[in-house]
Amino acid sequence: GEMTANAFAMDSLVDLTARMSDSGNFDIRLEAAIAKLWASETGWDIVNDALQIRGGRGYETHGSLLARGDVPYPVERHLRDARINMIFEGSSEIMRLFIAREAVDSHLAIAGDLVNPKASLGAKLRALVRAGFHYAWWYPTRFLGWSVWPRYMKFGGLGSHLRFVERASRRLARATFHAMVRFGPKLEKRQAVLGRIVDIGSDLLVMTAVIIRARELGETTEKKGADALADLFCRMARRRITARFPALFNNDDSTTYGVARRFLDDDFLWLEEGIVSAEAYRHQAEAAILAGSTLEAEPLEPVPTT
Repeated sequence: GEMTANAFAMDSLVDLTARMSDSGNFDIRLEAAIAKLWASETGWDIVNDALQIRGGRGYETHGSLLARGDVPYPVERHLRDARINMIFEGSSEIMRLFIAREAVDSHLAIAGDLVNPKASLGAKLRALVRAGFHYAWWYPTRFLGWSVWPRYMKFGGLGSHLRFVERASRRLARATFHAMVRFGPKLEKRQAVLGRIVDIGSDLLVMTAVIIRARELGETTEKKGADALADLFCRMARRRITARFPALFNNDDSTTYGVARRFLDDDFLWLEEGIVSAEAYRHQAEAAILAGSTLEAEPLEPVPTT
């Protein structure tokens, strides 16, 4: 069920982004980037689940399955081809930073000099006045909005999800502003925080896309069940969003970073004890090739315990 709902969501997101592009009336840099990021990662999850369902046969090639008289479905090929999407044309990490930068662009245009360490004192003072006037209006309006019943009644049972999208969008705007105030110019280095902001925004966009698509398909007779797919996806997305909001500022990021720094400082070399030496294995493999062997070299002894 989750695989089907996610596949429908991928299709809906790409369809919405393509139609926005074709209209020529929208700047779709954010939507296109989110479509690439979200569809790449969700597609990988679907293929990974497909391999799990197929079990050992999922590792077999098309030719091997065909030779055994089994259904020659090349899941292993899909797995290999799907994984590269999270690297090519912008890795997932780079895409999240790009999306975050685009998302806060309007804030930087107003208050960017306040967090710019190279800005002069005069520029900072002008930005302070400009930001004061802007946010005195902007911030309170992020709490206002009619996002309860009967709004979006025309969407039927999916209307409650749209109301959630509206409320969560305002909450995300406030949280992004809070992050800018709390971290200042160091926000760009808080990649985990930015990643959570992007993931929340991505799910909100995809929820909107699936509801729009479901409503359109609901008007046809040959494609039934779109509402059920949209409802399931929105339920899953809402759980993810609800969990991510508290984690924006209540997380283990600093502790994780500290452990990573200690790893780079070789504090955990003892973890390598008992592991086969990659360097020694490479030399043995090269020797086997020079000797004319076509077989993979046998593993060497593990790294001795010091």
